[in-house]
Amino acid sequence: MAARLALESDGRSISDPSVATPWHRNLLESARTWPWGRWALQGLASALIALVVVAIYDAARGGNKNSAISPDRLPRPLTGVNLGGWLCLEDWFFSGPSGRDVMSMTPAGQGACLPPLVSHLTTTWPSEGLLTQRLVESKGPEFASSALQSHRREFISNSDLDDIAGLGMRRVRLPLTWAAFADALTPIDAAVYGGHNADHDTAIVPDPFYNHLAAFATVPRAWLADFFRRAGERKLGIVLDLHAFPGGSSNGTYNGIWPSPPAFWQQQSAIGNRSVLLTDAGILIVERMISWLESLDSTALDAVTGVSLMNEPAHMAAIDRKSGTPWVTESQVLSWLTETADRFRKSKLPGLGKKLYVQLIETAFDDFDGTVVPWFKRTFTKDERRRWVVADLHNYVAWSYGSCDGRLLEGGGWLCDASEEEQRKRLRSCVSPWAKSFQQRFGDGLMAVSEFSVGTYSMARLACDDPAVTRLFLDEQLLAFAGQGIEPFFWTWRMPYGPVFEGGWSLKHFANLEPRPSHPCGISMAQVMQV
Repeated sequence: MAARLALESDGRSISDPSVATPWHRNLLESARTWPWGRWALQGLASALIALVVVAIYDAARGGNKNSAISPDRLPRPLTGVNLGGWLCLEDWFFSGPSGRDVMSMTPAGQGACLPPLVSHLTTTWPSEGLLTQRLVESKGPEFASSALQSHRREFISNSDLDDIAGLGMRRVRLPLTWAAFADALTPIDAAVYGGHNADHDTAIVPDPFYNHLAAFATVPRAWLADFFRRAGERKLGIVLDLHAFPGGSSNGTYNGIWPSPPAFWQQQSAIGNRSVLLTDAGILIVERMISWLESLDSTALDAVTGVSLMNEPAHMAAIDRKSGTPWVTESQVLSWLTETADRFRKSKLPGLGKKLYVQLIETAFDDFDGTVVPWFKRTFTKDERRRWVVADLHNYVAWSYGSCDGRLLEGGGWLCDASEEEQRKRLRSCVSPWAKSFQQRFGDGLMAVSEFSVGTYSMARLACDDPAVTRLFLDEQLLAFAGQGIEPFFWTWRMPYGPVFEGGWSLKHFANLEPRPSHPCGISMAQVMQV
């Protein structure tokens, strides 16, 4: 079958004799007669597409005006940054030019690629588990493993660590899924979860509840430990963050099983030993992470400054309860956090100077101040709160609709083209009270805001991305956090395959250090070439 390049003029293909030039006709004849001609044409088309996409991306970025890296690229000192989208995927990071919402609003999600091996898809993916399962079903587990491995080795490099250190930061927060410690689930099914070499293999394992829907790639722990050492060489400390749990412990695309409802809090395993509660599986994951850290050599362990045992526990639960779809009680959440914190307390880690970041989120509780703050102070002594327990909150104005959000159109708290004085006044009135409230509630101990950004609105296309505005916003946040003794971590370091979001969410882009992307994302070959 002859190849037909869909590089058309007034709707007609170049394979149409009425529009084909002699050069076109010779090219097409080669495709018909040479055994490898069709594949050569496909390769040519792929190269042309990649060049076009790269040009579009580069034009949108204005090029990379890279010069000497120094902390001066940031308005004020910043403690750390998240390595989001690396070992825990979120769809919007990989949405290509068609991205829209920071939190996906439709079940299809926004993920359009996972470079370098998956540079285009015909349908979008909503979460990591569903993407991996679809790759297994369409290409096989070996390809799925290779796709995740290649992404991991490309997305964060030694150059990224150099840049982070060069900007004066001292910490990186590393979100990862439960699959990094999947071998802890051998009590559920030893063959499924214990059949791989946890130090060296990138194995594909099923979610223990959504086992036909979601799969995950394990993280070779020898490779992970080597990353710790490389970070340590640059004087960067690692905060290890368990961001996603079996069955989904929160309601967001980062949970691995979205758009399915979170099952972690009330369900049992659906494979192997079905008597195992998913909450108990989560405790096994935490215990394995702690014991692994304790077993590390001193060089690797010295680079680890702390751990977070669950990110945004039961995020959106209070909102879902009010809408009539409950999936966890507040007491369940606090009981699990108490039990896992005790595992950390009884380990060697506090004595080795490692900190426990207790991540808490307001959307899980009807009365956060009345419930969570007293629980926190009952659970951890004043001495623990001053030495190794960190109260950890997140703060985003992008969802503070009508009060603190900045937009291109009316309806928000302020407009992107308002005067600098007006913008600063509004932002200060939003960020400073939040930081003071944090200090009033938890200020007798260590505090961190492990996620914040300069995204001004959740619909990214209508958010403010003028560098002068985002720099002002970052300045005001860092000023407020420093004034209250809050350790800040920016969300996130990079998202080159989500260009719509970069202005508000990529610190590497903010610092003008992000080169044009290495691979296209979001362009379906079927739209450009037919064979």
